[in-house]
Amino acid sequence: MADETYSGSLGFIVASINRKLERQLEERLRPANIVLDQARVLRVLAEQGGKAGLIMSELSRLLVIDASTLTKIIDRMCSEGLVYRAPDPTDRRRVRILLSANGKTLLRKIRPLMSKQEADFQKAVKEVMDDDSVDALKALLGRLDTSIPARN
Repeated sequence: MADETYSGSLGFIVASINRKLERQLEERLRPANIVLDQARVLRVLAEQGGKAGLIMSELSRLLVIDASTLTKIIDRMCSEGLVYRAPDPTDRRRVRILLSANGKTLLRKIRPLMSKQEADFQKAVKEVMDDDSVDALKALLGRLDTSIPARN
């Protein structure tokens, strides 16, 4: 295994699959005039934020995006009217990010595109693996994800 080429390494293969999926989804989202990170923000806010929204650290953790990058994304989304900032009712030092009406409308438009992407990927996976193997792979990757520290 020490003689393994970079392009044959597990890390490269996982990254390559991720890059391909991201490019495909970016192409699907392009007609809606939204970039991938913004689409992910909308989806996570809708699925995890509820009526209270999310604080930046929660959003950063859920999206696996560093805080400074996320701040830039949120700034742009605020200027585009997709999300808005509101003070946390229990701690006014914290700011919550919430979906605006425009953000909800756009999410309704792009959610089918994102779902189609996931369905296509699952179809591709099932072409090379049976259901039990897919479940085992998801469990294994989940354990691996939690075992690798986010920051060193």
